[in-house]
Amino acid sequence: MNLAISTDFTLDAVFESMASLPVFPKIVHEALKVLDDPKKKISDVSEIIKYDQGLVGNILKLTNSALFGLTQQVSDLDTALALLGQRRIREVLITSAALPYLSRTLSGYQMSPQDLWLHSVGCAIISEAVSEKVAPNLSSELYTAAILHDIGKIVLDIYLGPRLIEVLEHARIKEHDFSMAEWEIIGTDHAIAGSTILKNWDFPPDIYRAVRNHHDPDLYIQEKLSTMLALSNLIAVQLGLGVGADGFRYRINPEILKKLELSTENYLELIDEAVKKIDAAQDVFKLILE
Repeated sequence: MNLAISTDFTLDAVFESMASLPVFPKIVHEALKVLDDPKKKISDVSEIIKYDQGLVGNILKLTNSALFGLTQQVSDLDTALALLGQRRIREVLITSAALPYLSRTLSGYQMSPQDLWLHSVGCAIISEAVSEKVAPNLSSELYTAAILHDIGKIVLDIYLGPRLIEVLEHARIKEHDFSMAEWEIIGTDHAIAGSTILKNWDFPPDIYRAVRNHHDPDLYIQEKLSTMLALSNLIAVQLGLGVGADGFRYRINPEILKKLELSTENYLELIDEAVKKIDAAQDVFKLILE
């Protein structure tokens, strides 16, 4: 695929180009289906992914990081999967597969590869604290949505990079919400672009809807998963995790805590737990530098 910035800035060209993006690894989707099948075993997951050495390498790096909390270092796939457990396997698969997409500079958003990785993984780590406090049954879906929530920035940066400078300037001058500025200048926003990509990659509707909604206060307040993703992203921004030029230019729905039945005290506790999780996962953030 040619990653040079396109000279065609029409919105149709942007959405048409999404179909040409490298697809999310099909073997990861197959492995996730196996995890959901009660008739299958963990060893069946290994059989699906073991021949993709790049994916296996990323899985082992992540498995040996503090994020996934194993008490021993592992050097082979079967041992890693046996020790992780089903929920952690799902998370490590998604994170490993996302790494190549999140290892790039987004000039239009003034984000380095380190910024994009830090923000995406940071949001996913924070999402674990959010799900633990609000809805443990949604932890896997929230983690997936969180690590992929800014995937739309990649396609907009590739095909509309120069115009994103206009968006930033427009948001600054007009003092507009960044998503509104994206709409006013290019006719869409990165949340819609991301949702479209995830839909094309066959992710479940609840996940791509959450990504679609996470910057729209009127929408994300309607569904719990969307609200949880919006809160995870908000905390990541407040903690300064890989914040790009757009980071502090979004409206926040004041009902967000009420929707999740969180008091101000609960929220402060959540911040504290998020900071602890981020501190414990510093080795994961360094993966992009290796």
